[in-house]
Amino acid sequence: VPGDPEAPASSKEAADRLSGIADLEKPAKKWQEFAPQRITSKLLDADGKGAAGAGERAAPVKGARGTAAPNVAPAEGLIAAIRERAEDFRRTGVHPDIKESLKEALLHHPGTERAARMREMQSCAKDFAELVLENKASVANCNELIRAQALQGRMEDAMKTHDTMKLHGFEPDEGTFVSLLIGAGKQKDAELARRLFLKMREQLITPNEKVYAAMMKAHVRAGDVPSAFGLLRKMEDERLMPNVVIHTVLIDGLVGDGKLEKAWEEFHAVRTWKLVQPDEVLFTVMIKACAKAGEAERALNMLDDLRMCGLYPTDLTYGELIHAMASNADHAQKAFDFFRQMQAEDMPLSPFVFEKLLQACRQLGDARKARSVVREMREYSIELRAPMYYQLIGLFAAAMRRPKISENERLLNLRSAWHVVAEARQTCESQLDWTKMLNEVLGVYIAGKFYSFAVDLLRQYSVFGVEADTDTYRQILEMLGRDLRDPGRFFALWAALPREPLPAPELFHIALEMAMETRSARRTCSVLEEMYAAEVFPTPQLTDKLAKVGRNVIQIHHLIGKFVTLNQNVRAETSRRETALLQTRMDERETELALVGQTTETPTPEQDQRDKFFEGLRKRGWLRRPWLPRGEYISLKRRGGEAYAKRHDK
Repeated sequence: VPGDPEAPASSKEAADRLSGIADLEKPAKKWQEFAPQRITSKLLDADGKGAAGAGERAAPVKGARGTAAPNVAPAEGLIAAIRERAEDFRRTGVHPDIKESLKEALLHHPGTERAARMREMQSCAKDFAELVLENKASVANCNELIRAQALQGRMEDAMKTHDTMKLHGFEPDEGTFVSLLIGAGKQKDAELARRLFLKMREQLITPNEKVYAAMMKAHVRAGDVPSAFGLLRKMEDERLMPNVVIHTVLIDGLVGDGKLEKAWEEFHAVRTWKLVQPDEVLFTVMIKACAKAGEAERALNMLDDLRMCGLYPTDLTYGELIHAMASNADHAQKAFDFFRQMQAEDMPLSPFVFEKLLQACRQLGDARKARSVVREMREYSIELRAPMYYQLIGLFAAAMRRPKISENERLLNLRSAWHVVAEARQTCESQLDWTKMLNEVLGVYIAGKFYSFAVDLLRQYSVFGVEADTDTYRQILEMLGRDLRDPGRFFALWAALPREPLPAPELFHIALEMAMETRSARRTCSVLEEMYAAEVFPTPQLTDKLAKVGRNVIQIHHLIGKFVTLNQNVRAETSRRETALLQTRMDERETELALVGQTTETPTPEQDQRDKFFEGLRKRGWLRRPWLPRGEYISLKRRGGEAYAKRHDK
C-alpha cells in the first residue's frame, strides 16, 4: 500500500523482493549467456577496451618532422578559382553563374530562404561598432543584429546593442523588442520577457501583434501556458484582433503541455467563433496532436481538410503525418508512402523523419525494413541518435511477439538487441538516457517470455548509475498481472510503484483484477480507495465482475456508492464548464459584432446574397404554384380519391 515503511527503496531491492517470494522458471542453459548480469559485465568490459582503442586511434597525423600535417583547401587563391571557372565553362559550355543559379533553383523548397537566413544569423559575429564603420547603421540593421545575437544565446550583448543604438540616436521600435523577446523565448525566461515588455511600455512604444506573439511564445516555451492565454485577453482588451499566428502559438503550447482535449476545443472555437482560417502551420500542429494521441485516422482527416482549404503540406507537415502513422500498427505502412511522397517532391529529410520511420518499423516488427531505413540515412549523411537506438531495440521486442517465432529467431532478436546497446554506447554515450535504454531491453526480455531475466535486469539499473522509473514498473506489473497472473509478486511490486506522477489507469485496472483474484476483501477495498483518490473508474467488465465477487461485502457497496457520486459530480462539472464556455463564446461574439455596429440578427453578406437570389427567382415566377382550372382544383381539394390518398396516406 502507499506509504508502506517496508516498501523497497530502489529497483535492486524491488528485484530482491520479487525473487524472494517464489522462484520463477529458469530458462534453459543455452539461454544463460543472455542473463542480464553476464551481458552487462561483458558490455562494460568491451566498452573500456573500446575506449582505450579509440584513444589510440585518435592520435593526430604527423608530418615528416613530427608536426601536424597542414590542411590546405584546393582552389584557395583568386587566380586558381578563376581558372577553375574557366575550365568549367570550356567543358560544359554554360556560364558558371547560370549553372549555379539553376542548381539553386532545383534545390529550392519551401523554407529555403528562412533556413539560409537562420544560418546567416547563427554565424553573424558583428557588433554595433562594425555596423557604424561599414556605414550600415540603421534601426532595421540594428534590429537584425539584436536578433542574431539573441538567437545565438548572447542576450547580454543584445541588451548592450539596444542601449548603444539608443545612445547614438537610433530609437528602438517594435521590431527591436520583438528581437529581444525572441531571445528571451529561446532562453525559456518568461520573467525576462515580462521585464522587456514593461521596458517597451516605458519607452511609449505601442505593442503590435508580433510583440504579443513573441511574448506568448516566450511563456509557452517556459511552460506557462495560462499566462500566455492571459496575454491573449489583454491583447483583445487593447482592441487588437488575434491572427492565426497568435492562435497557433497558443494551441502549440497546449499540445506540447499534453492538454490535447483543450487544444482541439481551442482549434474548433477559432474556426467557428473567431472565423480565423487555419494555415499550414496550424494544421501541422493539429496533426502533431493526433500523433501524440495515436489517432492516425484523425490525422488523415486533417490532411484532407488542409487540402480542401487550398493549402499544401510542407516538410514539417509530412514529418508529423509520418509520426501519426508510426504511432499505430494498422497505419504504420502508410508512413513509408508519405516518406516516398517527400522524396518525390524533393523535400528536405530531417533526423526526426527517419526516427519516426524506425518507429513505424517497430510497430511492424520488420527488421529488414529498418535496415533499409538505416541504409538510406547513411546516403543522406544522417547519423543514428539516441532516440533511434531506442526504436531499434523496441523493434526486436515487437519481433518477439510475432506468431510462430522459432527458438533461433528469439535467440537472434535477443543478441541483436544487445548489439544495438553496445553500438549506442560506443557512438553516442553522452546522449543516452540509460533508464529508457534499459526499459527497451526489459521489453525485449518480457516479449520473449524470459521473465526471470526481466526481474534480474532490475538489479542492473544501478550498475549504469540510474534508477527504475514509472515505465519500468509498468512493464513489470503488466508482466506479473497479464502474463504470469501472479498476485503475490504483483502486489509486492505495487507497493514500490512511485505515486508521483500517478500511474496509468490501465495499471489500476490490472491491480483491481489481481485483487479480486486473491479473493481478499481488504486488498480489493484498498485498491478501490486508491482508484477513488485518483479519480480512476473501473471498466464495465471489471464492474460486472466486482458486482459478483463483492455482493456480500458491505465496504465494497459503500465504495461503489462513492464512485457513483463522484461520477455524477464529474459529469455535472463537465456539463457546467461546457455551458459556461459556450456562453462565453456567444458573449464574445456579440461584443465583437457590437464594435462594428451589428447584432446577431444582422444578416451576413452570404445571407444577403442568398435572399437576393431567391427574391429574383420569385420575381421570375420560378417559385409560384401552377394555376389549375377550377374543376381540377376542386377535385384536388375534395376528400377521397387518388389525389387525397397521395397527400395523406403514409
